[in-house]
Amino acid sequence: MSSDTTEASGSAGEAQSLDLDIQVTGAPLDRGTYVSASAITTGVYAQTASTFVNYSGAIQWPFLTGVPISSGFGWRESPCPGCPQDHNGIDMNPGAGSAIQAVADGVVREASASDSSQWGVYAIIDHVVDGEKISSLYAHMAVGTLALRVGDSVSVGDLVGKVGDTGLSGGPHLHLGMMRADGTYIDPYAWLSAKVKP
Repeated sequence: MSSDTTEASGSAGEAQSLDLDIQVTGAPLDRGTYVSASAITTGVYAQTASTFVNYSGAIQWPFLTGVPISSGFGWRESPCPGCPQDHNGIDMNPGAGSAIQAVADGVVREASASDSSQWGVYAIIDHVVDGEKISSLYAHMAVGTLALRVGDSVSVGDLVGKVGDTGLSGGPHLHLGMMRADGTYIDPYAWLSAKVKP
């Protein structure tokens, strides 16, 4: 138990005092098996948005909750020197250090843990969805966070790495790209919106 005294000036210039007896008690919080849906965006400046709703299933978004999308698929103003204007993916901004999840089961085709290319630290995972080969690209991850190697089998929701600012990047974000078997890029937002279902 502690006692605090606070003094303040009254309207007539007289001092006033207030004695507070404060006692704080509490029991440990039992969290059980509860998992917060916002835990996936716990990086620096973590943020969410109503850009999408994620569900457990064979196809998922790379974050459990909707996050801001700063750049869509297609033509755009270049956000940084050397960054392409014809954007072949979407830029997602949950906050630096937020965990990135695989969008579907697959096998890692390509991965780089170094910041030596336009994609910086990145991974490409090949999937077969509804009989079609599709690949997902996760780029600009933080150095030291890539969780995959070439040849790894990946399940939907597995950790790919964490949001960073490597390669040709104007700030921390995930560049998510989706490619058909012939290497043609498609709009990841449209593809995921059609595939992610309750």
